[in-house]
Amino acid sequence: MTDVLRSFDSIASREVPPDPGILKAIGLNHGFESAIADLVDNSLDARATRVLIRFILRGGLVTQLLVADNGGGMDTVGIDLAMQLGRPKSRSTDALGHFGMGLKSATFSQASELTVLSRKSGSSAVGRRMVREPKTSSFEFDELASEQVEAAFGGSWTKFFTPSGTIVRWDLIRTFPASRDPSVTSSFIEMKIAELKSHLGLMFHRLLSPKVFSIDLDVFDSDTEEAGFSFPIEPIDPFAYVRTGATGFPKTLIATCRSEEIPFECHIWPAGSDSHCFKLAGAPVDRFQGFYMYRNNRLLSAGQWGGVAQETKRRRLARVSVDIERHLDLFAMSIEKSGVRMVADLVRAVERAVSDDGTTFSDYLSAAEDSFRQSNRRVRKRSPILPPGQGITPGVRRVLTRETEFIEGEEPLRIRWTRLENGDFVDVDRRNRTLWLNSEYREAILKGAAGSVNDAPLLKALLFLLYEDVFRGVAFGPKDKDNVSLWLDVLTAAALEEQREYGD
Repeated sequence: MTDVLRSFDSIASREVPPDPGILKAIGLNHGFESAIADLVDNSLDARATRVLIRFILRGGLVTQLLVADNGGGMDTVGIDLAMQLGRPKSRSTDALGHFGMGLKSATFSQASELTVLSRKSGSSAVGRRMVREPKTSSFEFDELASEQVEAAFGGSWTKFFTPSGTIVRWDLIRTFPASRDPSVTSSFIEMKIAELKSHLGLMFHRLLSPKVFSIDLDVFDSDTEEAGFSFPIEPIDPFAYVRTGATGFPKTLIATCRSEEIPFECHIWPAGSDSHCFKLAGAPVDRFQGFYMYRNNRLLSAGQWGGVAQETKRRRLARVSVDIERHLDLFAMSIEKSGVRMVADLVRAVERAVSDDGTTFSDYLSAAEDSFRQSNRRVRKRSPILPPGQGITPGVRRVLTRETEFIEGEEPLRIRWTRLENGDFVDVDRRNRTLWLNSEYREAILKGAAGSVNDAPLLKALLFLLYEDVFRGVAFGPKDKDNVSLWLDVLTAAALEEQREYGD
């Protein structure tokens, strides 16, 4: 058995060409928004200053999608290389592309046909088309007639272009609705525009600037040849707080791994913020704690701790900014740029990271948790209540003691069983500060279990929370009387149902 663990000699090498069916598998981790973001990356790599994302309507249906830019464009050689499957970019460039798969994986995750039109300044316009399910057993793409491509750039559909640029067109889009109901189409477009504004605004927030780089969304009706209102993408900076949530932060912690020093900029948001930069499209804020990984100022990963720490509500204010471009050997990126993973050595290095003043990563997490706890107390300041008395189980009393304050010098509120002749479930005895429960229903509520002073703990805890404030003070106003009357009717009806089910 140990022979299979030995080293073996190679006697030959054989080429195994990929099957074209791989086009159906790439991009499976892409969502619509991340796929569009991948195309925007290509526009940035082409030095574009403007990008237009356009939904095309035809006959009331969303039939196509265009991503157009005013970048440098491509000639015949450049566009053929762009259609190649898997062409890793040089480490020496500042390009956002990394695997040479973005154009194809993004497109075929959503559509079944890709068309690329491009014009480089001083060169003829060129066009290529590729399908997700080729008819032959080899990788192929179609070369498009140059004069038709040239005419497309000068068409009436847009006045967007400078002498150079690229248009990516998606056809046969599998994720678009097929219903001819106008309300379905309208609702879909509104939803996708909102999702794109949130996603692209976050992922490109460092790069978006009206005079430097802009992204716009619109809808073009090909039947009328008219474009609707344009929606600009606004930057959403996940670190755009006005004041820090903890004194001394942000701090830069240095992790040393494989002789490389990687800065981790540790931030703590102020608690209770209503900023859209904190809430990030209304998603649960706990999800956005953790590391924010950037490459060439493009956000690749938003949140989560990557195995360095646990996600917990107490750390919801903690966000860490990391630039990975100079340390790509310590990070693993997915083809879809939907996540970045740190190698095991770096995870351990982050645990040992320290700032100039001696703050450790553990200290940072503790500071974030302390900020959350302290601000939570301020935000959730509760009015003092009556202390719980006889009938409330010790466990419930301990929680109430921890979570709120009691009115000093007041007698506790008791909840006890007694016989009420009128059939009511509950009686409010403010003079003796006791909430009496009708023992006629006790057996049904306990489902035959033996009774005790602290029985039915859940029921009594709920009744304590409901009735406690009507026992406070001397006044017992009309509103209190109306509430007590309503609660009595509802609770008695519920008790009767309990009794009826128990009897059955």
